[in-house]
Amino acid sequence: MIKLVYDALSRVVDEVFIAVNNQDRAMSYKSIIPSANYVIDDERLKGPLAGIYSALSKCRGDYTVVVPNDMPYITPRALEPLISELGNFDAVTYIYPNGHLENALIALRRDVTLQYMNLLINYGRSKVFDLARGLPRVLFLNPLVHGIELRSLVNINRREDLMKMTVNTNEQVIRNDISIIRNYAIDDVVSKRLNELVGSLWYTLITGDPWPEFRLYAESGLHFLAGHVLLDSTNENVKQLGRRILTSLGVDKA
Repeated sequence: MIKLVYDALSRVVDEVFIAVNNQDRAMSYKSIIPSANYVIDDERLKGPLAGIYSALSKCRGDYTVVVPNDMPYITPRALEPLISELGNFDAVTYIYPNGHLENALIALRRDVTLQYMNLLINYGRSKVFDLARGLPRVLFLNPLVHGIELRSLVNINRREDLMKMTVNTNEQVIRNDISIIRNYAIDDVVSKRLNELVGSLWYTLITGDPWPEFRLYAESGLHFLAGHVLLDSTNENVKQLGRRILTSLGVDKA
C-alpha cells in the first residue's frame, strides 16, 4: 500500500517523505522504496501528527500534501485539487457528502502549519483534524463537485475494506465546497485574544466552551468536526452527544 501511495504522490509533487516511528521501520521500507526521504516521528507529538511535524520540518516546499499510507486507491487526479486550491488557504481537505471528514488526507501551507503545530504540542493535542480546527483558513472540498471518485479516498483499516467499491455517504448534506475563514493570527492565540478566536479550536480549549465552534461546523454541514468539538467539553452529557453524532457517521471510536 505504501508503494501505491508513493507512486501516486511522485507524479504530483517534487519530493516525498515517508514518516515512520523508528529507524528499523525506515530501513525496512527503504528496501522497498529507496528513492524516498525518511523521517522519524517527533517524540513531542502522538499519532499521525508526529510524522506530519517531522516531515514538514524537513521538506523544502511551501506547499505540502499529507496522505496516509493506507489509501491504496489514491490517484494523482484526487491529489491535484488539494494542491491547486491551497493558494488562498492554510489547509485544503476533502469532506464527504454526508459531512464525514477525510481528515488524514490534507494539503497544508508548510510555514503556517508548523507555527500552529507548535501550539498543538503545548496543548498536548494528537488528532490530525485539529489542524482543520486550529488553522485560520481551511477549505473543504466536496469530491463529487470536483469529479473525484469516492473510492479513491477509501482508507483500508481491515481486510474487508479492500472489497469496498465506494464510501458509505448515507444522506447527502454537503453539496458544494465549504470554506471556513477565521481572521486570527498566531499572536492572537498566544496572547489568548478570545474575541479573535471565536469558532476555533483555540477558543474551545482556552474557555472550555465548545458551542461557538460547534455551531460554526454544524451550520456549515461539517458534522464530523462538530461531533469532535463536543468531545472537548467537560460535561459528560455533551461528550455523549458528540459520540452519537460520530457514530451516526460510521466512526467506530471517538
